[in-house]
Amino acid sequence: MKILLILFFSITCFPVTSAEPDSLPLVVLLGDSIRGNYQSTVRKALEGKAIISAPKDNCSHSAYTLENLERWLSGAEKAEVIHINVGLHDMYLNAKTGKTRHTLEVYERNLRSIFKKLDELSDAKVIFALTTVVNEKQQAESEGYGRVVRRNEDVDTFNAKARSVADELGIAVNDLNKYMKKVGPEKILKPSDGIHLSPEGCELMGGEVARVILNTLSK
Repeated sequence: MKILLILFFSITCFPVTSAEPDSLPLVVLLGDSIRGNYQSTVRKALEGKAIISAPKDNCSHSAYTLENLERWLSGAEKAEVIHINVGLHDMYLNAKTGKTRHTLEVYERNLRSIFKKLDELSDAKVIFALTTVVNEKQQAESEGYGRVVRRNEDVDTFNAKARSVADELGIAVNDLNKYMKKVGPEKILKPSDGIHLSPEGCELMGGEVARVILNTLSK
């Protein structure tokens, strides 16, 4: 079984590092397309220091994440760190109603269930990453969206709720929103859509995620 697990992670997620896999801690990255943007940078930064596992799926909104957690963590029960973000798809605005996909109450309920399930599935230290800043003007002017699909006011409201729940349950928070504001959203966001990360943004955000993960592993 031990050999099979090593093979699974090396084939589906990333090349095996030069160090013996058994000597490295396992880290799982979960989250939406923002996680997809920065995860290759995290893998490079942690090469030789940790084994990185991440699903090929976009983990999307909180209900979808909750539904698929068990599948994504299959074989990763011995993970030492799980870094997860979820929220951007919860606050997606319906074109007809102008309302978010999930209400704040539904988001909170799902988030509590996600944290509970993570605790049941693994003994890993969980780090929750807050949702990143968006640019509404760039969304409205983009060819892909042509309208505002996420608002910073919702980002702030959902993040405040997520932090409150995480603090209550003793979950560590990686404030990527604050980091992004400090560095400058214009350096991190892709101008063509105002939501995803530019190449420079992928490097910066991935470096910050890797730093937080390494700090957690050192404890």
